[in-house]
Amino acid sequence: MAGFSLFFGRSNPRLCAGLDIAPDRVRLALLRRIGQRAQLLKLTQLLTGGVICQDGQITDFEALTLICRSLLDEPGCEGAAVALAVPARCLTGQRLVLPADAHPLQRQQQVHAEMAAYGISAEDHALDYRELGPQPGSPLDRQVLAVAASRLAIEDRLSLAAAIARPLATLAPEDLCLAAWLREDRRTDQTAILRLDRGARWLLHGDGPSHALPEVSARGAHLALLACAAPLLKPLPRRLLLSGDHPALGPIARAFAKYGGLDAQIAAPPSALMLAPQIAAQMPPDYQLALALAWEGLA
Repeated sequence: MAGFSLFFGRSNPRLCAGLDIAPDRVRLALLRRIGQRAQLLKLTQLLTGGVICQDGQITDFEALTLICRSLLDEPGCEGAAVALAVPARCLTGQRLVLPADAHPLQRQQQVHAEMAAYGISAEDHALDYRELGPQPGSPLDRQVLAVAASRLAIEDRLSLAAAIARPLATLAPEDLCLAAWLREDRRTDQTAILRLDRGARWLLHGDGPSHALPEVSARGAHLALLACAAPLLKPLPRRLLLSGDHPALGPIARAFAKYGGLDAQIAAPPSALMLAPQIAAQMPPDYQLALALAWEGLA
């Protein structure tokens, strides 16, 4: 995630399992670090038989713990660290303009003060930030992306890592983590990310924050989605990458291409992931968050 270590430090493992917790299933992607690249070892999932996570909050901790243990007990996962996401629903982002000459402690204090002015307190949220670069036309200022995560969501996932007795490699913001992985170092203003999944529907254009989107039916409603997304896609990016388990990702991509004039396509795995060509061509897009998490955990 471009060096942005949010909310939790790294354990720098050589084997990492990314766990994507959806409302009715958990997906696992297992990666092994080989030099500066990563090799895919396993993709698998377990259905929960009920709702275990709603609006980003874990609702059945015991069931989720058993499912995660079962996935991590499968062959090949021995000794793997885990990487978890803070759901986009539990994140609040805000672009700020702050003095350029602040040292890290001052910057943290400035971020806390600015976010408090937006009604986001450090008591209920963990706060972090990423420097974005100079403020155009103002050399004494810098742009900063401040991110606040619900402490309840963080505590739930820290408790989950403790319950499954695995080291936690990273606890990453869902949207920023996935976008950084899929963009593969492309300019942020040229590649937008659209996530349509059971537990998440958001659009990220530029450096963030992401924007929540309404639910989209499997049939039709593509133009309604395009109408919601159009104001957020300014200036128009060169490409739009779609990710998630929505059954109509292909038709939705074609609608954005036809009516929005975008190079819209279902996202493919980045080239740095070691895959046989036939596997890369058949990679299901619903595993991309789990893969991005595992990749982030190995960074």
